[in-house]
Amino acid sequence: MNGIMTLARKEVKTAFRDNIFLIIIGLFVLLSVISVYIGSSTKNAELQAYQDILHLLKSQGATSLPSPPAIYPLSVLSNIVSYVSMIGAVVAIFLGFESFSGERNNGTLKLIAARPVYRDQIVTGKLLGGGMVIGVLLGIILIFNLALFVLVSGMTPGINEIIRLLSFFLIAFIYMMGFYAATMYVSIKTNDSAFGFMLMMIIWLTISFVLPQLAESQRTFAYALNATAQTVTQVSSDTVASKMTELFSPAAQFQNIGKDLLQMIPETSNIGLGEVLLKQIGAIIEILIPGLAVLLLSYKAAQKEEVL
Repeated sequence: MNGIMTLARKEVKTAFRDNIFLIIIGLFVLLSVISVYIGSSTKNAELQAYQDILHLLKSQGATSLPSPPAIYPLSVLSNIVSYVSMIGAVVAIFLGFESFSGERNNGTLKLIAARPVYRDQIVTGKLLGGGMVIGVLLGIILIFNLALFVLVSGMTPGINEIIRLLSFFLIAFIYMMGFYAATMYVSIKTNDSAFGFMLMMIIWLTISFVLPQLAESQRTFAYALNATAQTVTQVSSDTVASKMTELFSPAAQFQNIGKDLLQMIPETSNIGLGEVLLKQIGAIIEILIPGLAVLLLSYKAAQKEEVL
């Protein structure tokens, strides 16, 4: 156990001493902060548009006035879903890539293996260290987002909103750890660091962009007219083809979960957390399975002498 914790602490220290990694983290945190401002500005614009419409209708002597738009507190933070889905995955890839490839290139991996530590403990230590780094990063983003949410929006989240937000960040942790485990497996299996990193970036692009866009192209669309605002809204509906395509994209599944948890979908904004998680249990499992599969493969691959 001491060997595992030593390796974990080493991973944490190495990560936070890497200037490139710190820059990526800084950008991630900055974008998450900006997302709060964008979300708050969007909701304020909706409320201002509603007030303008009310003023116009009252000036015309209208007696039937439209209901105010529903404003759900956590929807202000909705942009964080996309940032974690895309940039969070890149952070996990960069962190996981250094776990074995960086050690191998520096010649320290053989030194670690020469000590009285089992190969599976090396994987466990690096997994634990990576989890600690990702956990600290998400914790910082959570604190920043909550503080700015109260400061910028002027709203105070209730206990239900906080629990939903914590649940989202827990699933974000699982999602990022899946990418970390996949990258760790690739870094174990390949001696060509450039090839390994490029392979993971191709996988990331496919999961985060290609498959979600392909699923979107398979949806059907209808158009709804808002008579009060005189606007037309495009409403999409899932098809069998779009759902099947999303099954192969953890990013799409993560975004679907995030939309429900952060009250972006009106139909699920008022239901309890248990109902939301039950509704999205399939998506949660689809995020978990790939990460667990590549983790098991990492343990198996690490037993081979040639990985060093």
